[in-house]
Amino acid sequence: MANRRRDIIFLLYGMAIAAAFLLLCSKSSPLYPLNDWSDTNIFFSCGKGMIKGLVIYRDLYDHKGPLLYALYALCALIDSTSFLGVFLLEILAFGLFLWSLYKLLALLEVKGSAWVLLLAAGAAILSSLSFQQGGSAEELCLPILAWSLYAVLRWQRTQAPERMSARQLIFHGILCGGVLWIKFTMLGFYGAWIGGLFVYHLFRRRVRDAFACAGWFLLGVAIATLPWVLYFGLNGAIGAWLKTYLYDNIFVYTTLETRTLSGQIKAVLLSVWAWVWENAAYTVPLLLGGVWLTVSRRVSGAEKRWVWALFGFTALGVFISGKSYVYYGLILGAFTGCALAPLGGWADKLLNGRRILTAAAALVFALCSAVFCLAASVNTPDLLKPRDETMQYKFARIVNETPNATLLNYGFMDAGFYAACNITPSVKYFHQTNVPIQEMLDEQRRYILEGVTDYVVSRDPLPSDLGGLYTLVATSDTPDFWYDAVYLYERNDLFAPV
Repeated sequence: MANRRRDIIFLLYGMAIAAAFLLLCSKSSPLYPLNDWSDTNIFFSCGKGMIKGLVIYRDLYDHKGPLLYALYALCALIDSTSFLGVFLLEILAFGLFLWSLYKLLALLEVKGSAWVLLLAAGAAILSSLSFQQGGSAEELCLPILAWSLYAVLRWQRTQAPERMSARQLIFHGILCGGVLWIKFTMLGFYGAWIGGLFVYHLFRRRVRDAFACAGWFLLGVAIATLPWVLYFGLNGAIGAWLKTYLYDNIFVYTTLETRTLSGQIKAVLLSVWAWVWENAAYTVPLLLGGVWLTVSRRVSGAEKRWVWALFGFTALGVFISGKSYVYYGLILGAFTGCALAPLGGWADKLLNGRRILTAAAALVFALCSAVFCLAASVNTPDLLKPRDETMQYKFARIVNETPNATLLNYGFMDAGFYAACNITPSVKYFHQTNVPIQEMLDEQRRYILEGVTDYVVSRDPLPSDLGGLYTLVATSDTPDFWYDAVYLYERNDLFAPV
């Protein structure tokens, strides 16, 4: 009963930390005018499309997993005019992540200092560059991987060599299926997770247990996959689903650059280095914690092998493409609990079970962590910025003068214009992704040549041979984006008197 009560307290504590730090660091927070990160806006637009009955991949093109869009659809049901729903989803996900860290710390015999360590983990991760503006697939998967990491280490300590229960295996198979249908590049973790259990039992000549582990786990993956088979099957879009999410990602998106083997290795190492260097507040403790894990006598050899295998395969899946998107590495924050454990052992000795000292340390650390978030996060310059000063809402004032207006985000990724205008995309290629598909380029040109949408927003002036049906009505500078300005065009017939 005492452990259950403590679990509930730390669950609520984790949610409180998540809410407080996300309020400062996430652009989905009500303290920001909007979340202007392309990824978050694309997910949100796709989610709103699902609510309107549009089928992902068939009617709206993007290349992340369908579960991610479904989660954003739930967010849009909460509020389709702002990112409030996304903010609440982030609180839930990061709160569960911190609770998973607490469970892992408790398993590794860290006690009172967990009150302080969760604050440190929250501030370091949420203020990091890899967090970006908030709402990434990696952020939402943090609690999933962290919980499965805790579960396999708990099994190693309390149940091995007996097989993990069927219920647990099915549950973690469902979690694996969740990751599969959010962003499959993070599946290296689960490959090592179930592969490790399989090999573990084979080495002990318990072949039946090895195959039982794999079978129950795959049943969980199948359970997580069945809703999408039904969704796309009933909508006649299984081909579009598999072609976009699997083929395009594996054979089209990943071939943007062709490298030699040595060039690929160099690109991977540079990607890893960029992640470590640009997120030092949590990557350096994470790596130092790995060193401690390797030499510590408090952790068994089997547990060390588990952690390093899971970390290594996760990192391999994340960085193998050699792309240097810094947010890719955020998912490795799932291993933060292992890095915090040595600090916890030292801090527990310092606090020596004194509750008043622990409470005082947590309070001081909470204030320091909040200040650190404000100082370290790249998002805070936009904190409390009025909406009317953003390029998205400047354009929205014009677009919303037209009842039931339609919009095309031409030649670049959705940067928040659909969200600001509260418009659900009406065309398949509603923005230009970084997947090099000629059909997407041709279709976006056709939309403009045929005047399919009322408005067009672009990052370059429309060429004379393309914009004959549209007139430029507004321009705006961009806030430190990779392009300098945006342009809003209105279809000429909208100027005609009614």
